[in-house]
Amino acid sequence: MGNRIPDELVEQVRQSVDIVDVVSEYVPLKKQGRNYFGLCPFHGESTPSFSVSPEKQIFHCFGCGAGGNAISFIMQLEGLNFQESVHQLAKKTNITLPTDTVDTVKNPQATEQGIMLEAHEFVKKYYHHLLVNTTEGKQALEYLLNRGISREEIKHFELGVALDSWDAVTKVLEKRGYPMPIMEKAGLVVRSERDGNYYDRFRNRLIFPIHNHQGKIVAFSGRIMGEGSPKYLNSPESSIFHKGKLLYQFYQAKNVMRKQNRAILMEGFADVISAFRAGVHDAVATMGTSLTEDQAKVLKTSVDQIIICYDSDQAGINATEKATKVLQKEGFTIKVAQMPDGLDPDEYIRQFGPEKFNTSIIEASVSLMSFKMQYHRKGKNLLDETVKFQYIKEMLQEIAKLSQLIEQDYYLNQLSKEFSISIEVLKKEFGQYSNQANRISNVTEVKTDIKRDITTKTLLPAHVRAEQLLLAHMLNSSDVAEKVRQQYQGLFYNNDYSEIIIHLYAYYEEGNESNISKFMNYLPSKRLLEVVSKIVNLQIAPELTERELKDYLDALNNYDKQQRIREKEIDLKKAEREGDFVKAATILQQITQLRSSMKYVK
Repeated sequence: MGNRIPDELVEQVRQSVDIVDVVSEYVPLKKQGRNYFGLCPFHGESTPSFSVSPEKQIFHCFGCGAGGNAISFIMQLEGLNFQESVHQLAKKTNITLPTDTVDTVKNPQATEQGIMLEAHEFVKKYYHHLLVNTTEGKQALEYLLNRGISREEIKHFELGVALDSWDAVTKVLEKRGYPMPIMEKAGLVVRSERDGNYYDRFRNRLIFPIHNHQGKIVAFSGRIMGEGSPKYLNSPESSIFHKGKLLYQFYQAKNVMRKQNRAILMEGFADVISAFRAGVHDAVATMGTSLTEDQAKVLKTSVDQIIICYDSDQAGINATEKATKVLQKEGFTIKVAQMPDGLDPDEYIRQFGPEKFNTSIIEASVSLMSFKMQYHRKGKNLLDETVKFQYIKEMLQEIAKLSQLIEQDYYLNQLSKEFSISIEVLKKEFGQYSNQANRISNVTEVKTDIKRDITTKTLLPAHVRAEQLLLAHMLNSSDVAEKVRQQYQGLFYNNDYSEIIIHLYAYYEEGNESNISKFMNYLPSKRLLEVVSKIVNLQIAPELTERELKDYLDALNNYDKQQRIREKEIDLKKAEREGDFVKAATILQQITQLRSSMKYVK
């Protein structure tokens, strides 16, 4: 296990980064008052409910409840552990952390995954070396150069070649001591059922390394050189590689994507490489499968606009239509780049050049609705009235999905003019589809509103409200925390609040001053981070008066006494049933004393 990063270094890293800058790399933010707001990267939404506080150096989503500081933000979004997140943030500063502080949990799976990642990195370098430095790789190198891929691009994309050999990789892996059963699980080698020997998965293929979203090599895709099938062979799914969750080149392109708030979505590796050569550095690709919801959510962490640039054949057009449905659910602004018939982006760039690709394809992208109109009319005989009315019905359903009224009005008028239908009649027919779309879209909005309004519209019991407000003040002031500890002996009734208070007392005992972002590093779970981020967003006065403190403590003490009264009322009924009237009289006297000792709270 890696050594623990010293607390003073963790704190130095936390203080050296601004959470607004960190979050802005993933989420476009706009300043509103003292805080910044944007669309939450942890759940789909159309109205910004994700808040970032530069003053407190924390984030909180009023929709899904996610919350924390800069370190926990990276942990949750990138899927990293605490040590890895601190290391990632440290790279943004001039702080050097000890190299032995990488946190790896010593369990079989983690160890196995570490071996897989290390082996993939080694094999990537091996394949690349074979391509650029050996006689055996000369044919593959010339093939790439003849296709217009330069040596600089070969280096940038870390391209390689697998030799026409059954065991070249197997031997070098064995020589370096990598366990073959783990290499088989990783997809680097295949085990023969006939004799049990291992052999290379990739042979006589160009190799495209595939990174995960943290930049580590987790798989390969091999393109056959010459005739044969399959044209592309991908690594199998493994504990480190889930094809439906990754996008080719996302790790390398994400900074450009965030800066431009745009991603170009392509189908193939060669398309992305050619687009890069054409100066389009925000291109990513799916890997031989339809776009998944997981991939769309990954894109949503970086951009709001997608330009789909798929092949121009019927399979590519159908894939585009499927992708638009997935992207619409995540609330993207979608455009479609239309390729001439028979060409894919790679072929177009090689035939017509980078400049024409940018001006005639990317910049000439059409709106989603324009694409839908073309898609739904393709192959239809619109002179046939039945077919024509079916097409109009399909278009009304698509227009109903548009969020902007001005867009809806524009396309309704376009349909009206094209088919000589009264706009009044068309709008009346459109109404039923619009209502259906609204009912569907309102489901998630209602759920979000319920979560968002839970603290503002629900009348909470006095002791619950007192616990919330006391905890908020305790987080803001060590003096208040000390007063509560001295004047209230128990823990809060809310288990999460009690657990937070225990950590807070320990935090202050170590001599720390009130600092919400720093304190969050002391919390052991995502659940407690979310609770704290919610509590600190409550509206409270800068200072807690003695009167307010007394009222809150009285509310807690009153609730304690109410609980004791309920217990004694049960004992009283039992004594009366048993005919023990002396005991019943004693209990009744105790209940009276408890009731008379309860304080009036405003």
